[in-house]
Amino acid sequence: MKKRNRLLALLLSAAMVAGMAGCGNESGDPGETGNGSGGGEERAEEVVINGITYHPAADLTHENIELTYFHFDQDETVKYLADRFMELYPNIKVNAVYENVATYNTTLNTLVSNGNSPDCIMYSDADFALSNMLLRDVSEYWNADPETQNLADTVNSAGLGTFQTSGRYGVPVKFFPGVMYVDRNVLETLNVDVPGMDWTWSEMIQLIKDCTVLDSPDGMAYYGLGVYNRLDSYYGIAASQDIIGEFGYNGKTFDLGVWAVGEQDFADLKLGGYVAPVTETQEMEDWAGDWEAWFGATGHVAMFSEAFWTYQGTWATEGYEQYNLDIIPYVVPAVSEQDATANHHSIATIDFGGVTTGTKYPREAYELLKFMSFGLDGWKTRLEAYNNESIVNASGLALKYDVMPAPITKDAEIWDSYIAMYTKGMDDEHVAHWKNYFSSCMQPIPFGWTSIAGYWNYCDEYFNKIGIHDKVDSGASKAADFATEATEKANMYHAQAMIDYFGPSGYNVLSDEEIAAYEQQIADNS
Repeated sequence: MKKRNRLLALLLSAAMVAGMAGCGNESGDPGETGNGSGGGEERAEEVVINGITYHPAADLTHENIELTYFHFDQDETVKYLADRFMELYPNIKVNAVYENVATYNTTLNTLVSNGNSPDCIMYSDADFALSNMLLRDVSEYWNADPETQNLADTVNSAGLGTFQTSGRYGVPVKFFPGVMYVDRNVLETLNVDVPGMDWTWSEMIQLIKDCTVLDSPDGMAYYGLGVYNRLDSYYGIAASQDIIGEFGYNGKTFDLGVWAVGEQDFADLKLGGYVAPVTETQEMEDWAGDWEAWFGATGHVAMFSEAFWTYQGTWATEGYEQYNLDIIPYVVPAVSEQDATANHHSIATIDFGGVTTGTKYPREAYELLKFMSFGLDGWKTRLEAYNNESIVNASGLALKYDVMPAPITKDAEIWDSYIAMYTKGMDDEHVAHWKNYFSSCMQPIPFGWTSIAGYWNYCDEYFNKIGIHDKVDSGASKAADFATEATEKANMYHAQAMIDYFGPSGYNVLSDEEIAAYEQQIADNS
């Protein structure tokens, strides 16, 4: 599990890009829902722009209003989306703005305190958003929207964004599937077989070991694994289809006995010398001859727990052709053979968003948020921008190379267009492999800080505070030594957060029976 402080989590979840800021509403009465009864002509059922057919919502207001989208998405992409939204809804002015991630929470709090709440926002730290009651329940709109029923299965089956309540407070905005990247050229050099797409966790661990050759013929060691994300988070989801969150979370309680297996697997790999050195260390300089080298550019690492965006944003760019890499993606393997042979839950980075409790136009804000996130019309617009490489970011890089997400809809037309754009220039064999990968990662489970109430409180005040990762990674302790106490603490922090956020002093949506159950969970684990 990636246990990081809140600022770093926001930074990495936003994929090292700045995002967010906002302006307040300027018109409308409190509580106005925008039911389409305002003045103006009826909106067309279909609108064609640049050859793209759109289906504008018929029930939005025709009055002139302003909406603010407070975000940390890729800036030029969001502006492109905002412009298209305003073409479709000329009466709605969209202020798409961002704030540097270092000051995100502070800026948002200031806006809300000054009465300038944005209408919809992105968030990565669920505890921050829920403890400040920033997120409005949008289940009324979500449940009436047919597009929400054609999203990646776990969005609804695991209640992502509901926090296991009857409401819906978050929607998936940016989806980065979990992935293990393999350099087939390294496997060929070492005469190691390429794994099948239905590989298991134990097969992956063995492959890492088989591809570690410290005394290699060319004088430069080969390593089985280059690490960006820790493997314990991956294992915690891959262990069982009943798990819908980190730490063995099943929707109510945790089981860190599950986490401990993956934590120990990862620590044993590090202690055994199977993990490549990281940049700006003496170990890296000794190995690669360059203090600032990155293991992903050495041609001497077989597998990478890198972020999804690393391929398109790094390995697929022109500068990396010189390294003779053949990087292909694999879904994070399941633990059991039965799960591995079918589509299964796997870790993913998902940035969420919500309509704020301060908006005067919740219906319109929902439609804007949908356009910026999972909606079909928004994705048609994203694909137009990604396919046009003359549209660039501030550094002159085409938008498809700048932290581009994957669609979380299952719509075949969107996916066909996305894969065609993503695999442009690849041969048929690589295209087929990417298609297989994308089809296998549509049961995502997000990292805990976006989806589990109390997760960050637990990490800040217990898990990180006592330094569990460092103790296990160094060999000073075994992961199993912490499993019982860590499970009790996780259950206690989660139950307290559920009462605080959704009980009488918060959103007040829990039943008496639910409150009693959480109170008992606190008592049992204190």
